[in-house]
Amino acid sequence: MKRGMCNRRFSRVLLLVCAILMLLLVAGCKGEGKRPVVKIGYMLCNSEEETMHRFKPLTSYLSEKVGVDFVMVPVDTNDFEKRFKNGEFAFTHTNSILYVILHENQGVELLASEKRGKFGPRTAGAIIARKGSGIEKLADIKGKRMAFGPMLAPTGYLAEYDLMLAAGINPENDLAHYTIPSGSFKHEKLIYGVVYGKYDVAAAPILDIENMTRDGKIAADDIVILAQSAPIPYCTFGSAKGTDPALVKKVKDALLNLKATDTGEVDGERLKVLKAAWVDGYVELPDSDYNVIRDMAKRVNMPPYQKY
Repeated sequence: MKRGMCNRRFSRVLLLVCAILMLLLVAGCKGEGKRPVVKIGYMLCNSEEETMHRFKPLTSYLSEKVGVDFVMVPVDTNDFEKRFKNGEFAFTHTNSILYVILHENQGVELLASEKRGKFGPRTAGAIIARKGSGIEKLADIKGKRMAFGPMLAPTGYLAEYDLMLAAGINPENDLAHYTIPSGSFKHEKLIYGVVYGKYDVAAAPILDIENMTRDGKIAADDIVILAQSAPIPYCTFGSAKGTDPALVKKVKDALLNLKATDTGEVDGERLKVLKAAWVDGYVELPDSDYNVIRDMAKRVNMPPYQKY
């Protein structure tokens, strides 16, 4: 009798052990089927909402093409380097000056550059005034009220500041006042501010002037361009130093091979990637093409070369 009871107990223990092993095996199989999760830090453009809306289809497309689950991380421009350094994301989507900073300070490697507008993978900065204001040449801005874009905007601050220095105008001493508008959509605020007389002159990206004119937000003859910079690289994808080379190559190839018809799934809907992102495509530029930005930053005393 005692031997039978022991046998039954042993059988129950054996069954329990088998059940536990089966559960562990199933769980292990499921774990093997999961794809790696990789984060992409996207620099905020006009706003977080707009940035997420623009690049969700692209992020979905990359996940499908590369075979990993890419996750968007929206990042404020001023916090970007700190958060990257903390390891929050392995891939970066930034403007060109931020790429230069990350490359110099953190070893970020160049993947691909965006094409958009008449300059393709490049754009330019301009200094504008309202037509009929009496401000007709760059020298006329002395003693005037000016607005810049964000300080880390290559064609909304850096290029224009450099243009002024080259013309012998010191923004710190020769302007009556300058400011950077608060809130989102800063570049549009600059252009509207000039058109409606809030500012005498403003730093304006040529691309934003193109887009606002195309969309009927302003007329071409509302403004006069006092000076325009040389074209410089536009927004840029990069990868953290030491990222798996095979993964980096797959991401790069997926970007460079993007076509107008390619789509990404967002909330069950297929959306055209390039159309959603307001981008014409991606190209491979050498890092040396960014030297023009490096030279500007050195002259303007901006990161990553600031001396004080």
